[in-house]
Amino acid sequence: MSAKKTVVPTPSTGKPLKAANSPSAEHLHKEGSKSLFRRLLHKFIPANFDNIFGLTKRLLVEGEPAGRVAMVYSLAGLLLTPLDMFLQLFEKRLYKSATAPQLPQLFVCGAPRSGTTLTAQVLIKHLPVYYFNNLTSLFPRSPIMALKLFGWMMRGTKEDINFSSFYGRTTRLSFPNDALYLWDRWMGYDRTVIPESIPNSKQDAMRRFFGAMESFSQQASLNKNNALNTYAHLVAEVLPNAFFICLDRDPLYLIQSHYSARKFIHGNEKVSYGIRGNVPAAEDPIEDICRQVLFHREKIRIEQQLIGEDRFLILPYEDFCQRPAYWVGLIAEKFLQVEMDIAALEKVLPPFKTTNKRKIDEAVFEKIEQALSRLTMH
Repeated sequence: MSAKKTVVPTPSTGKPLKAANSPSAEHLHKEGSKSLFRRLLHKFIPANFDNIFGLTKRLLVEGEPAGRVAMVYSLAGLLLTPLDMFLQLFEKRLYKSATAPQLPQLFVCGAPRSGTTLTAQVLIKHLPVYYFNNLTSLFPRSPIMALKLFGWMMRGTKEDINFSSFYGRTTRLSFPNDALYLWDRWMGYDRTVIPESIPNSKQDAMRRFFGAMESFSQQASLNKNNALNTYAHLVAEVLPNAFFICLDRDPLYLIQSHYSARKFIHGNEKVSYGIRGNVPAAEDPIEDICRQVLFHREKIRIEQQLIGEDRFLILPYEDFCQRPAYWVGLIAEKFLQVEMDIAALEKVLPPFKTTNKRKIDEAVFEKIEQALSRLTMH
């Protein structure tokens, strides 16, 4: 099934959709002028942290085990860089001989803090799919070669996935990883920018990578990349067998989670967490987060209109928590043409407790409710 190539009008303006926050010439110049060390570090530590030293301290003092393990993996990845660069020579040979993938590629996306990690973990554990793990994060230039050579070292299998994470980070080498270092190859290193297009050379590189991964795994694949909720239509053009599962969470609790994430990741609720698109900044952080979250809610519906409901599924987070077995079965049938025994699945996959409850100061929570109500009245 091929992706739609016509540009459709947005519901509100009737004008052709233009991707928001596309890279400017000034931005591209700055990106190209980054030091070699900073580009090297970015493969393991995303560059959009406001204060990496403050974050390190919070991870050590307040963070959960997965956050501290992520720091160990980042350091290990830096130390393994020479080996990674050597293996890249052989990795490129895999890409050169690869053809376009024929099996489905499933992508879980959605606004940050919308439940994408849990959803991806559940689908990976219960669907016949291959996925990127923490071992590949140690070898961002040569992930397939790393799996070929060192996959035997991983403890456990995907059946051991325990549905726990810390800001998307997991513990074991065999557990899922977002593999954002792969997307940097094709979409650019600034993960806060929504790309306007994918150059032809990057399109070919993307097809060859997923073709090589399919040749190695002999399975359909599943990858989580939150940012795809803003540019899935570009990837859909490149990969005709790509399907998107986009999480949609109650905006009140999504805003609360963004507020907490800004404070923990940046140590400052005024600094954005994740993509904000072309939303004008607001002086008040609550107002700013509300605008950002509402932008994402509108964007996923535009993406679905561009791609079509047959390839872009909007999945309510709250309903997924209540009926995970139902949704696993639906996604298996819709995108993989695989029938599952829902009754048997329900026995091993009971409902999850939703995290939709107040977790911050009551006065701040009330301020979020008021701002959200005002902004959604128009």
